Amino acid sequence: MIFNKNLVNIIISSTPGIISIFLSFFTIPIYLNYLGFEEYGNFLILHILLSVVMITNFNLGKIASIKIQKVLKKTKISIISTTIATSIISSAFVCLLLYFIYLFYISLYDDLIFKNYKILFIALFFSNIYVTLENISKGLKYYFLSSFSNLIFYSLSLSLPALFILLDFNSYEDVTTLFNISLCIKIFGILLIVFTLIYKKFINLKFSSEILKDFLVYGKWQTLSSAYVQIFDFFDKYLIKIFLGAASLSTYSIPQQIAGKLSIVSDGLISVFIPKISSSKNKKKTFEILNSNFYGFFYLIGFLLILINPLIDEILIWWLKANATLDVIFLFKIFLIVSFYICITHIISTFLDTQKLSKKNSQIETFVLFFFIIGLIASVYYKNINFFAYTMLIRSLIAFFIKAFYIRNFLLNYNILLIQNIIFVLIFLFSINKNFLLFYFFSGLFLLLVFFYFPKEIIKKEFLK
Repeated sequence: MIFNKNLVNIIISSTPGIISIFLSFFTIPIYLNYLGFEEYGNFLILHILLSVVMITNFNLGKIASIKIQKVLKKTKISIISTTIATSIISSAFVCLLLYFIYLFYISLYDDLIFKNYKILFIALFFSNIYVTLENISKGLKYYFLSSFSNLIFYSLSLSLPALFILLDFNSYEDVTTLFNISLCIKIFGILLIVFTLIYKKFINLKFSSEILKDFLVYGKWQTLSSAYVQIFDFFDKYLIKIFLGAASLSTYSIPQQIAGKLSIVSDGLISVFIPKISSSKNKKKTFEILNSNFYGFFYLIGFLLILINPLIDEILIWWLKANATLDVIFLFKIFLIVSFYICITHIISTFLDTQKLSKKNSQIETFVLFFFIIGLIASVYYKNINFFAYTMLIRSLIAFFIKAFYIRNFLLNYNILLIQNIIFVLIFLFSINKNFLLFYFFSGLFLLLVFFYFPKEIIKKEFLK
């Protein structure tokens, strides 16, 4: 059995996340032991705030990466050059606008919790540029380049400051100083892509009016969808920081951060999925690409999550030791389900984007937002950290089931998929409630359905020679 190019590229794209998990096992205990939950929470919120890049980037790189699959190299160069120039101009404008709004607010409110974080706006500018460049790299199928730069920009920028703490804690105990180190590391990741694109002669002074039209047509819907992702994935953390404090944010974010590493596989898969399905010219091929990637993730990751579930408590206690509180363990199990459904929903959302159905993504997310806001209001009212986690779970399930229903005609064995997902959720809920008899019963039922309905042929065709 030999892996084909698609699977090799997915593995390359997923490697930064795997390394990130390895680094987290070492660096999170360092941060907690030296900084404590409070200061580590303040360090995390700076990185979390940069997630607004999903909105301020306007998805320019993603739109360009889809577009360049269907044009000749000469046109690709003009599209890439136009995209980078547009990204620099739009990023500078947005960051300056946000900075002036920020100055206005701190002049009115002395107790603003982000008062001393002016460096954020410089970091946001570079983050906008990076996201554009990374998407272009993926569109060009430079998977090793995008993976290595991703490792630097996200993983190393968050983890390497811990080494400075170990070397000289007194000089690096300040959160802003640590974040400055993170920013320098991020800039290095950007320069790596820029120099590669220049060396490969993908940047010149020729511009494309056609891609500008695509930015206007598709950018608004993809940006709206990204705005919803920002709200769904990060607004809960802002509220916890404000109403429950930085220590609670650490308790909440650590299990969410680790469970969120499931996106390593889905992001790696999507990196290869976007150019491949964007260049597909017939419905049968599109159907096979979607289902092989969707079910490949669903069955592989679903099976692994069930397998490790009985060991989760012991693993967390071994890793975090005294910091492995009951709250952390409970939240980790909840966020494993949340992350799983966010990942498979992301695959569906990406499919809709490649089929020029970004508007449908936005409409579904608008509907889901209503229930999400209700959950957040209840969570803030009761000041219960577990309510925030359940709100995230309900939101992720609603979004998945609606989007899966919308593309049901594109999905193989949709009715069986529906039953499998109900069983999968029950498996984890029984585990959380320590009902191991029902946990093992439904786990066996899930695996039985996998045995009978696993789409072996299309997955073999997609990922094996």
